[in-house]
Amino acid sequence: MSERMVGLLAERPDVRLVICEVASLTAPGPADLDCLARLSTAARRAEADLVLRGAGPRLSLLLALTGLTEVLRCENESGADGADGGQPHR
Repeated sequence: MSERMVGLLAERPDVRLVICEVASLTAPGPADLDCLARLSTAARRAEADLVLRGAGPRLSLLLALTGLTEVLRCENESGADGADGGQPHR
Protein backbone atom coordinates (compact mmCIF):
# COMPACT_ATOMS: atom_id res chain seq x y z
CA MET A 1 0.00 0.00 0.00
CA SER A 2 2.82 2.45 0.74
CA GLU A 3 4.16 1.90 -2.78
CA ARG A 4 0.77 2.93 -4.17
CA MET A 5 0.78 6.08 -2.05
CA VAL A 6 4.33 6.90 -3.19
CA GLY A 7 3.13 6.63 -6.80
CA LEU A 8 0.11 8.82 -6.17
CA LEU A 9 2.21 11.43 -4.38
CA ALA A 10 4.72 11.40 -7.24
CA GLU A 11 1.88 12.19 -9.64
CA ARG A 12 0.67 15.02 -7.39
CA PRO A 13 3.73 16.78 -5.92
CA ASP A 14 1.48 19.64 -4.72
CA VAL A 15 -0.17 17.38 -2.12
CA ARG A 16 1.09 18.17 1.38
CA LEU A 17 -1.52 16.39 3.49
CA VAL A 18 -2.69 12.79 3.29
CA ILE A 19 -5.64 11.76 5.42
CA CYS A 20 -5.92 8.05 6.12
CA GLU A 21 -9.35 6.85 7.27
CA VAL A 22 -8.74 4.16 9.89
CA ALA A 23 -12.18 3.75 11.48
CA SER A 24 -12.50 0.25 10.04
CA LEU A 25 -9.47 -0.91 12.08
CA THR A 26 -11.55 -2.11 15.01
CA ALA A 27 -9.12 -4.90 16.00
CA PRO A 28 -5.72 -3.58 14.84
CA GLY A 29 -2.65 -5.73 15.15
CA PRO A 30 1.08 -5.55 14.50
CA ALA A 31 0.66 -5.77 10.72
CA ASP A 32 -1.67 -2.76 10.78
CA LEU A 33 0.80 -0.74 12.84
CA ASP A 34 3.59 -1.70 10.43
CA CYS A 35 1.49 -0.60 7.46
CA LEU A 36 0.62 2.75 9.07
CA ALA A 37 4.27 3.38 9.97
CA ARG A 38 5.29 2.62 6.39
CA LEU A 39 2.62 4.99 5.07
CA SER A 40 3.93 7.69 7.39
CA THR A 41 7.46 7.14 6.13
CA ALA A 42 6.32 7.29 2.50
CA ALA A 43 4.43 10.52 3.14
CA ARG A 44 7.43 12.12 4.87
CA ARG A 45 9.69 11.17 1.97
CA ALA A 46 7.24 12.92 -0.36
CA GLU A 47 7.31 15.95 1.97
CA ALA A 48 3.66 15.40 2.96
CA ASP A 49 2.01 14.89 6.32
CA LEU A 50 -0.05 11.81 7.14
CA VAL A 51 -3.00 12.22 9.52
CA LEU A 52 -5.10 9.33 10.77
CA ARG A 53 -8.84 9.96 10.88
CA GLY A 54 -11.28 7.92 12.92
CA ALA A 55 -8.83 6.05 15.14
CA GLY A 56 -10.77 3.95 17.61
CA PRO A 57 -9.82 3.25 21.21
CA ARG A 58 -7.82 0.09 20.43
CA LEU A 59 -5.77 1.70 17.70
CA SER A 60 -5.20 4.79 19.86
CA LEU A 61 -4.03 2.59 22.72
CA LEU A 62 -1.67 0.59 20.49
CA LEU A 63 -0.20 3.79 19.07
CA ALA A 64 0.39 5.09 22.59
CA LEU A 65 1.85 1.82 23.90
CA THR A 66 4.26 1.50 20.99
CA GLY A 67 5.30 5.15 20.98
CA LEU A 68 3.95 5.63 17.48
CA THR A 69 1.98 8.69 18.56
CA GLU A 70 5.30 10.48 18.04
CA VAL A 71 5.17 9.81 14.28
CA LEU A 72 1.49 9.14 13.53
CA ARG A 73 -0.88 12.03 14.12
CA CYS A 74 -4.58 11.48 14.74
CA GLU A 75 -7.46 13.85 14.14
CA ASN A 76 -9.90 14.14 16.98
CA GLU A 77 -13.65 14.02 16.41
CA SER A 78 -13.90 17.75 15.74
CA GLY A 79 -11.41 17.45 12.90
CA ALA A 80 -8.60 19.16 14.80
CA ASP A 81 -5.16 17.63 15.00
CA GLY A 82 -4.76 15.27 17.93
CA ALA A 83 -1.14 16.19 18.53
CA ASP A 84 -1.76 17.14 22.13
CA GLY A 85 1.42 16.11 23.81
CA GLY A 86 1.39 12.61 22.39
CA GLN A 87 -1.93 11.66 23.96
CA PRO A 88 -3.98 9.23 21.90
CA HIS A 89 -7.22 10.31 20.29
CA ARG A 90 -10.24 9.10 22.27
